[in-house]
Amino acid sequence: MIKALSYGCIYLGLLMVAGLTNIYAQTCTITGPGPVIWNNASPPACNEGGTTTGKSIIVIPTGVTLEFDSNGDTWTGTRIDVYGTLDVSFNVTINSSVSVYNGGLVNLLAKLSLGSAAGCGYTMIIYTGGTVDVSIASDRLSVCGTELMKGGISPPACNDCSGTNSGACPLEPPPFTRPYCEPTNGFQGPLGYSESGYDGTLPVKLLYFTATLEDETVLLKWATTMEENFQKFIIERSQTGVDFESIGEVDGAGQDIFNMETPYAFVDSAPLLGFNYYRLMALDLDGNIEYFDVRVVKLSGTKQLSVYPNPSDGKSISFDINFNPSDEARISLINNLGIELLRQPVKDFKNQLVFDNDLSPGVYILKYLSRDFESNTRVMVTH
Repeated sequence: MIKALSYGCIYLGLLMVAGLTNIYAQTCTITGPGPVIWNNASPPACNEGGTTTGKSIIVIPTGVTLEFDSNGDTWTGTRIDVYGTLDVSFNVTINSSVSVYNGGLVNLLAKLSLGSAAGCGYTMIIYTGGTVDVSIASDRLSVCGTELMKGGISPPACNDCSGTNSGACPLEPPPFTRPYCEPTNGFQGPLGYSESGYDGTLPVKLLYFTATLEDETVLLKWATTMEENFQKFIIERSQTGVDFESIGEVDGAGQDIFNMETPYAFVDSAPLLGFNYYRLMALDLDGNIEYFDVRVVKLSGTKQLSVYPNPSDGKSISFDINFNPSDEARISLINNLGIELLRQPVKDFKNQLVFDNDLSPGVYILKYLSRDFESNTRVMVTH
């Protein structure tokens, strides 16, 4: 028996082991641009179809505004991902976490409560380039019943913040005895807040991140100036700029590095035709993650099928394509007598054929066929 596996499934399995299954949960990307007004009776529509009802992740894309404008507005899920704008103009309770990404903005014109009971586990994470802007007066963020974040302009007074509204409060060390006053330009990432107060998202400072097309590969280069309690970078790629998948990892140079430039590099040897969006995900030893700015490279060229390893040991054959497969795309394995041993649909850029019984030594043909592309590649099998 011959099995055809997609690397996309393998990546998903790895991410599930790493505790990142929420990336692939039921997602609703809000249609825009809006402002889209939240209405429990008639929830906002999703680009994926349907409404927010029953979805575990809400995505507010760049250029879209979602507004909670009534005290009765509620939502229960896993996370709201803010790339555009989230406006909270009435006191609302949301039973989920909120993540504010690069370019994202949360306007707390009224109080946002993430859960109401101690130990709920929700967080407000502000990644590099994200902002939470808090109006003046009373507390504007509550996490699991703990009051956090006040406006930084007086009157009315925020709190004394040791006598100033200088912005020192957002980084107040344990025991986190006071709410935090807003700095002049708002709460800007990387910052994180839980019911215990300030909780840094991931102490990695990125100096630069570049993506350069070199022949038909893409060279990614970046450097850090600080790494604390750090484990590794995960390199992710997307053809749409929305749905990313892992294409590789680079270990951190050390768990604790301060005030020193540390360079990194990664080569994408099989970029896709058209636009390739790359982003870095940093993972620390505690399991916290942080995303950095996206870089874009456009590849022009011809469609290609690449097979590896070649020769194969007969246990498996892997193949890549540098384009998005069409719905009817098929891959066939043919022996030297012209007999087709396998025909399977192609659903991903990276794929692997795994054999229960090893292939006999010899020459085989791996044939890719679709309405707009056909390729035959010789594969040697040796033991």
